[in-house]
Amino acid sequence: MLVQDLVSVLCLSYLKQSGSDLWQYALPLTRRSSELKLPHMRYGIFNLPSLSAADRVNGADRLHTMVEQAAYGEELGFDSIWLAEHHFHSFGGTLSSPPVIGAAIAQRTRKIRIGTAVTLLPYHNPLRIAEDYATLDCLSHGRLEFGIGHGFIKWESLTFGTPLEELRERFRENLEIILKAWSDPVFSHEGHFYQYERVELLPRPAQQPCPSVWMGATSTLESFEFAGRSGFHLMLIPFLHEIDELGTMVQAYKKARQAGGHDPATARIIAMYHIYVGENSAEARATAEPALAAYHRAAAEARNLTQGIPEPESYRTHDEHRAKMRKLTFNDLVDQNRVLVGSAAEVRDKVEHVRERLHLTDLAGNFALGSLPDASTRATLRRFMDQVAPKI
Repeated sequence: MLVQDLVSVLCLSYLKQSGSDLWQYALPLTRRSSELKLPHMRYGIFNLPSLSAADRVNGADRLHTMVEQAAYGEELGFDSIWLAEHHFHSFGGTLSSPPVIGAAIAQRTRKIRIGTAVTLLPYHNPLRIAEDYATLDCLSHGRLEFGIGHGFIKWESLTFGTPLEELRERFRENLEIILKAWSDPVFSHEGHFYQYERVELLPRPAQQPCPSVWMGATSTLESFEFAGRSGFHLMLIPFLHEIDELGTMVQAYKKARQAGGHDPATARIIAMYHIYVGENSAEARATAEPALAAYHRAAAEARNLTQGIPEPESYRTHDEHRAKMRKLTFNDLVDQNRVLVGSAAEVRDKVEHVRERLHLTDLAGNFALGSLPDASTRATLRRFMDQVAPKI
């Protein structure tokens, strides 16, 4: 299967489903979905740095470390690097400009795919996003994987001045604009939030008609079904779910994908896990437990910035999942396979378990667990690719 074929099918499916006439521009590049075949399991590195107050002065060092770890990951054989996006707090806020960091990674690497996990579409002008990521796709010679999401942290929404109640509507309109801008040499748009007349986007993405789209779905059935109907790839956060519950959501995604006229067999499904492969089981748990505790503290700090401000109805399910997850102990998280921590053999068994139940084609790990030193992160990256991945 050619990468361009899958890209074309994804863009074509969304544009036809949205009612746009832009689907005709993608049509010459597509092939029948029955001709598309999935490759073997792919592995990636997921970056969501969680900085303590003492670490914040070292934000520049952390960015350089992420770039160098991406180059090291490419040497080890990782297929992709994924960058979170957050703003104005220690829970991933260092990654406030993924396209800039992605461009730096593109210059240090040659093959590794560069993905966003996720681009927070509602907070930004869609033309700015379309330009920035088209530029990254060009600089990386067509290696962009475009992961998208609504956002869920109230402090970010309030600071950007975007009401939480508008996030879903803004997400869909911004996505439509971005895909139009990438697919059509000149486009117009008449929507609720934006109106454009005969806009030409430059540069054009290296991948035509557009890069692959991955939708982050966490809590609501609506998100899983929308991703499926649109023909997008699916991005999961298993940390928040019991695996059987999440498996049901994945089945709903696949059914919606088929109902939308897209072959479920062409779907790619990636799960973002906290992963630590230790020298042995005891060392793995001893290292991962305090690192994950630091991750939880950073998440709590971001959450507490808006304590007392109620969630809109559409976001209460997500908040409920997070509240349930916070009651779990470290051992609960390990035993329920919400985090993949252990010896190489233990992690290998866990990967096999979740891959089968969630129909995964891809898996990415937050190997730094938010705050591990560079040497420890490189050690677990190496153990994963040397002792886990080859035996799956």
